[in-house]
Amino acid sequence: MKEKIIKIASEVFGCEISKDSKIGDPENWDSLGQLNLFMAIENELNQKFNPDDIIKSDSIEKIVTLVEK
Repeated sequence: MKEKIIKIASEVFGCEISKDSKIGDPENWDSLGQLNLFMAIENELNQKFNPDDIIKSDSIEKIVTLVEK
């Protein structure tokens, strides 16, 4: 699952993302980038997330943990 999330994030942000990436790196991973990332994850994985989870999940590791719940 981690590889899939990294692939989606790399596509959304147009650059290489690693398991250690978090909001702020890359520069375009800001609040709007966070929403775009979660919309892409929801579409790709057919899952829905609540706003609190989206706000709290500010790194690839936290997103992977959330998705795997």
